[in-house]
Amino acid sequence: LETIASHRDWDGGPEVHSNIIRGFMLMLRRFLDTHLFDLVSGRRLWSLVCVERIMSKNYETEHDVRVARKHVMSYLTEFMGWPNGDCPQCFDDWRESTKDPAEVLGEENVAALGEHRKYLEGIWPPPGEEGIAEQQCGI
Repeated sequence: LETIASHRDWDGGPEVHSNIIRGFMLMLRRFLDTHLFDLVSGRRLWSLVCVERIMSKNYETEHDVRVARKHVMSYLTEFMGWPNGDCPQCFDDWRESTKDPAEVLGEENVAALGEHRKYLEGIWPPPGEEGIAEQQCGI
């Protein structure tokens, strides 16, 4: 809901914008499913970062937020082959929305987007790697 609420006026309104985003999610999932590994090196070609796993509103303490963000950075560092994953300032400029998506969109649109979400069950998000909590995303 947050993504659609942040662009509620795009594409003629929330319901149409949601349909377009859903179409892109379907195409992206088909692409990702057919491009898992590099044919030469055998390494994974893509990784998953769940935005909700770095948002403070999804954690009880600031410590839990820092730990989750550090895990995301550690995994990305390893995946990308970067020499150092220590980045204490990486999220200094991160700003989370303070808007209530249901309030922004209105009851009627929230119901329609709930129906759209049902069409994505089992399709989006793609499965993350087992054992990495920060890659277990919701819709």
